[in-house]
Amino acid sequence: MNKQIYLVGIISSALFFAGCEGDDGTDGTNGADGSNGDDGFNSLIATRAIPKGDAVCLGGGLALDSGLDINRNDVLDQDEVTATELLECEATPMVRALHASPDAPAVNVWVNGAVALEVVDYSQGSGFVPVVEENVIAVEAITPAGNVVVIEADVNLDYNTEASYIAVNTVADGIRALPIVNASDELITDGFFRAQVVHASPSAPAVNVYVTAFDDELAGSSPVNGAGTPLAFEQYTGRLQVPAGDYQIRITVDGDETLTPVFDSGEISLPAGADLMIVAIENTGPGASPVDLVVLDGTAAAKLEDVATPASAIAVHLSPDAPPVDILADVNGTPEDEMLALVRNVPFGAYCDLNAIPAPGDYNISVVASADNSVVATEFALVVEPSTEVTAIVSGFLTEGMDPAIVPLPQIDDRRSIITETKLRVTHASPSTGLVDIYLVEAGTAIDGTFEPNFADVAFGTDTTQLSIPNDMYDAVVTAADSLEPAIELLGLDFTAGGSVLSVIARDLADGGLDPMPLIIDMTAVPACGSPEPAI
Repeated sequence: MNKQIYLVGIISSALFFAGCEGDDGTDGTNGADGSNGDDGFNSLIATRAIPKGDAVCLGGGLALDSGLDINRNDVLDQDEVTATELLECEATPMVRALHASPDAPAVNVWVNGAVALEVVDYSQGSGFVPVVEENVIAVEAITPAGNVVVIEADVNLDYNTEASYIAVNTVADGIRALPIVNASDELITDGFFRAQVVHASPSAPAVNVYVTAFDDELAGSSPVNGAGTPLAFEQYTGRLQVPAGDYQIRITVDGDETLTPVFDSGEISLPAGADLMIVAIENTGPGASPVDLVVLDGTAAAKLEDVATPASAIAVHLSPDAPPVDILADVNGTPEDEMLALVRNVPFGAYCDLNAIPAPGDYNISVVASADNSVVATEFALVVEPSTEVTAIVSGFLTEGMDPAIVPLPQIDDRRSIITETKLRVTHASPSTGLVDIYLVEAGTAIDGTFEPNFADVAFGTDTTQLSIPNDMYDAVVTAADSLEPAIELLGLDFTAGGSVLSVIARDLADGGLDPMPLIIDMTAVPACGSPEPAI
């Protein structure tokens, strides 16, 4: 029932003035009555319950209406309302998503039959999006063989709640959703931020998480998950309020009495009012830390890596007339030429991973003859950020006047293994070979001119880029351009299991010759460069 409040108009009394010791004045003329003899309209206000589904306040609530009582029934009818103020409004349920399955492909997220999020890759997440109370949420894996729904769930949510759905575990062991539902109407104390910590790395053991002032001793600190209650996979803390300021997040393995961090954020600023979910996911890139953190703030997601996360570069020596080489680095921005040895004595045809390059970094890389470091074969710039993965192939002829001359062939890598596909890159790095055609066909298919090559007229120094190949059996064939005669044949390549990350490089023979040969590199198992260890 409406609660009525009305304002009654007040009629003022006339003021009578009499003159002292004088005659009365002449009476004035009476004023005219108001229009039709009526008083003015009363102003009314009323509170009104807003039902769920309202166009303005979807979750329902309470409104304050105001207007004039035109029909004089002392009730504020709907057609008399001239202004409305929302007093209460139930918050619409909200949902966000995070991709934390380390061997899964990018996904689309569907809500009630419509795409809500597109091409969400590993470690990527979203801000909150509004939904209704009853929902069907589906996660659709994007694969080269076609998209497939891998998670589907009926999700019922109350108003004034926000739900975080984290895709966890490996595809091999059964990807699933980890739902975390919190109230959306709980206020954060002025000057504080709020954080909730989630363990979503399937390969990491139970851990303790510390949020401390920078460089505080862990021995005197308590983990945010509570002493004696370590976080195991798929467990999470409550939402904690902490004064805003500069902090350091460190993670230790439960039971390690030395409290040696396996993750260290370095010094970070956590501002007042921030509402954060901090999720530990598996580190699939370079570095010793087993985890990275993803920080969701309600609007977006950002990855936070260990402060010591390096870059990784695979060095490949394929210059057929160059001697064994050393690879040296000079730090740009310093006056000295440091000539820091990344690796020494790499022979023709060899490759290894320089997997401890400090990042961020801006370097000038020199490839020099091992016997005499003053003989520079080639040099190139290397600018890296933490977790950057690159391959640097050095090919071409060192001998002056021979064409093509020795050059670096840099490539950006993505070495994360995805179980639903094989990642493959084919590179033309044979300086003795002209343009080539590249075929990748179903195993047993004859190269007889009935179909076009997958890549035609590929020149020295170029590649196919990194391809996503459906899980199957294949033949890879390289021919001279416009020829059907195979120069390289890789028959019966078994990609049925998925998860491989391969680089196939056409190179010259060690002892010269006109026909190239393949170098096949498993990018997930490249040996580290040997003595001396990377020194920068």
